[in-house]
Amino acid sequence: MAATANVTNNSVQFQDNIFMDGIWRIKEPEIADFFHFKFTLMIFQNLLILSTTRSVAYLLKPFNQPRIVAELIGAILLSPTIIGKLDFRSSPTQSVESLYDFIFPPTTFSMVEIFGFLGLIYYVFLVAVRLDAKVVRERSKKVLPVAAATVGLPFLAVVIAIVIFGLSAPMVGKSSSVSPAEKASFTLILGFALSVPAFPVMARLLAEVKVPNGEVGQVVLPAAVVGDVASWVVLAVCFALDRPANEALAPMWMVLAGACHVVVCVWMIRPLLVWLGRKALEAETVTIEFMGLVAGFVPVAALSASAIGFHPALGALVLGLAVPKGQLTAALTQRLENFVIIALLPFTIISSAHATDILEVFTQEEGEPGHYVLRLACVVMVATLAKMAAGMMVSPLFSLPRAEGLSIGVLMNTIGPLELIILNTGKDRKIFNNRMHAVLLVASVISTAMVRPILTALEARKLRRAPAPAYKNRNLQLSGFESDLRVVACVHTFRNVPSITSLLYLANHFPISVCAVHLAELIGSAPPMLIVHDAVDGQRTIPIDDIHTTTSSAPDNPVESQLITSAFDRYQQRSTNVTVSSLTAVSAYASMPEDVFRIAEGYRATLIILPFHRLLTVDGEMEDMNPHVRVVNQGILADAPCSVAILVDRGQLVDHDSKFANYHVALLFFGGPNDREALLYASRFAKRPGVHLTVVRFVAADQSQAANATPGLSAARVEQRIDDEYVREFRQLFLSHASVAYEEKAVRDCAEMVTAIREMGGAYNLYIVGREAGDSTSALLASLSNFVEFKELGPIGDLLVSSEFSATSSVLVVQQYLRDQQSRWDMEEDSSRRARMTRRDGYNSIHR
Repeated sequence: MAATANVTNNSVQFQDNIFMDGIWRIKEPEIADFFHFKFTLMIFQNLLILSTTRSVAYLLKPFNQPRIVAELIGAILLSPTIIGKLDFRSSPTQSVESLYDFIFPPTTFSMVEIFGFLGLIYYVFLVAVRLDAKVVRERSKKVLPVAAATVGLPFLAVVIAIVIFGLSAPMVGKSSSVSPAEKASFTLILGFALSVPAFPVMARLLAEVKVPNGEVGQVVLPAAVVGDVASWVVLAVCFALDRPANEALAPMWMVLAGACHVVVCVWMIRPLLVWLGRKALEAETVTIEFMGLVAGFVPVAALSASAIGFHPALGALVLGLAVPKGQLTAALTQRLENFVIIALLPFTIISSAHATDILEVFTQEEGEPGHYVLRLACVVMVATLAKMAAGMMVSPLFSLPRAEGLSIGVLMNTIGPLELIILNTGKDRKIFNNRMHAVLLVASVISTAMVRPILTALEARKLRRAPAPAYKNRNLQLSGFESDLRVVACVHTFRNVPSITSLLYLANHFPISVCAVHLAELIGSAPPMLIVHDAVDGQRTIPIDDIHTTTSSAPDNPVESQLITSAFDRYQQRSTNVTVSSLTAVSAYASMPEDVFRIAEGYRATLIILPFHRLLTVDGEMEDMNPHVRVVNQGILADAPCSVAILVDRGQLVDHDSKFANYHVALLFFGGPNDREALLYASRFAKRPGVHLTVVRFVAADQSQAANATPGLSAARVEQRIDDEYVREFRQLFLSHASVAYEEKAVRDCAEMVTAIREMGGAYNLYIVGREAGDSTSALLASLSNFVEFKELGPIGDLLVSSEFSATSSVLVVQQYLRDQQSRWDMEEDSSRRARMTRRDGYNSIHR
């Protein structure tokens, strides 16, 4: 309904001022006239809150602070602490008032609180949805004791500290002494506020520090969720039972009604959601109607709990626990979480600082004991140290290093929305006064802001002290052909699978062990995990304790993972000398390289195979699959613990035996460790029936001129000598094989080299190249390196996938791992001393 107005010269009186009915109807409009409308004021408040919190988050981004810190600081900036001290006159005829009272008048601040309350119930619902009972049950021997210790011990420490420091309950409006019941309520509220962990903040911190899949991440995240849920249940029950003496029967009726509420959620709503989830799984999508139905249940459950007498958030909590896990959970978090955390939760945080003046910390109220703030600060410090001590005390019981226990204790000191909600509950029940509430808000900001720097320092120290992994066969040159080739094959989508399995099939004439890893994106703030789909007995099983995997029934996208796992199972069934283990790594893109490193080291991998970030479309063009995939590949290439190969699929790799009847593979050899690694891998194709391998070596027409063009003359000569020995042994061992050919091309410059490669054209289905050439031929590629678009492919690989190369052959780019991160010169010196013996043994095994 439009606003009706009585217009005078300098003022406007509105009878139904919801929204404006045209500013032109107001004579001599002033700023205050706009804020007489509730809708206008609400929009301004929303924009101010969101812009302030986002601006603070942007300013804190270089310091890597979690969002909750920015929202707390934004709440303080919009509290009476700052804008309450600024005088404001809306018009010459109006009296002077504070800017805070003008922006947030008491009659309209209820709208902010309503938005904040909606954010609260949906936030609690999402926290409960995150709690996967199966994950907790599988790691219950660690998760439950850690949750009990890191919440229970700090709570007991706070209770003892309150008694020792004589911290009294500052009950608002109480001139007389505080009763034992009020003292108990004060202790309960303060104890839980300083003891409950913050699961969403922990998840984000762990992902940013890149340790979510370590032992710390796999223990502390489920423990934090258990602590959040248990704390809500205990608080809700305690508050519900805290009734006057004349309501003695009320708790009994509340318990009975609460039991009915649980029965409805578990035995009626959950079966309905399971049935709808099964329908969504069959349709491979979650409809908007289904999402709307689930989202609509949340306020109904909150209203039901409120009608019974419990806190409304408890109803949302029970409903979230009843939601079946799987594809429904992923869709709920994907659709709701960003909106709740970004759009609604800031209002919850802002309302926590409403009418709280931080400067009241420095003023003493009448009748308050001496040094009250100092006593309260000591209690907060005791809670902080108790959490850290609890983590260190629990760690030896489960064979965790003390450094891991200290990290757990540090993470438990994060403050989240739940803690602020507990503080607000204490303030609303007049258990806390404004001064105490201000002290606890400041303590929350400081403790949470200190977690990230401390955790980063602990992880950096742990990495510096971590011993190097035991295995040495990190590339083909070091492993030789006597041992199994251990490969970690990474895929992002099912479209990557056919080309990867075809490449593996070409090389599995010799024993090969494959760890197929589906790299799935982490949705929202769920705990990252490694999901084992199929582990076999013996040494081919991934060492679970080494890579800290967590088993689960299904990832966030079970359909895709099942298709990928089934495809690799079929590859194993139709192949010989092959063992396959399947994993799904669910994490943020920034953490995927660390996940791959941990899996490769646990699997003792020799080679990591990655898909290129571009895929072939139906019209023959290459399109970007995901820009994040390229960043992941670059991160793996930079710090991989073994050799790496990137496969560019252009439709020339097929996974059917009959298609390999006349399959041509070309290895372009320029020299250097990467090309030698590519030569050793391509040699495994030689015994595959139907495969024709051609090795083309490019040499400079004037070898002396090429050597003089490189600054490291001795290094170039050593590298060229090793290249000659590898090529000579290869030619001797495969000279009698009709399917193996060798040729040399002498070129004077880069232009002749590019021309020679273009003339090869589409004669080959697959090209194999090293990522970077050695020093002996670097002069040939110097000018070509200036035009590289995809540096992860190197100059030759980039040329083969560019539009200038007319052929649509697939390309495999190989990078050799340099042992112990030595310089190339140290690697070549070591290789020079033992190259002949290693190659002769390796090639003889192939020849046999």
